[in-house]
Amino acid sequence: MSLCSSKQGKSSKIDLGLKDFAILSNGANENASKFFRKYEKQLAKAQRIMPRRAKGGSNWNKARMKVAKIHEKIVNARHDFFKRVL
Repeated sequence: MSLCSSKQGKSSKIDLGLKDFAILSNGANENASKFFRKYEKQLAKAQRIMPRRAKGGSNWNKARMKVAKIHEKIVNARHDFFKRVL
């Protein structure tokens, strides 16, 4: 569902919220995806492993990069959702 419409002369109200991403004035509802929940377990495991590595070592850098990649996946999923909806 696209929130933007190309009809001229018509106005539409959009209510942005936390529980539901957007509710249109005609009652249409767009649910917010669970971006963080999808990668939550992977991120928790990677963050638990990181303190066990010697800071500055090659294994610590690998663990740091793994955490960064998971964060990047979450950001990319959120941006993709916003671009598809808006």
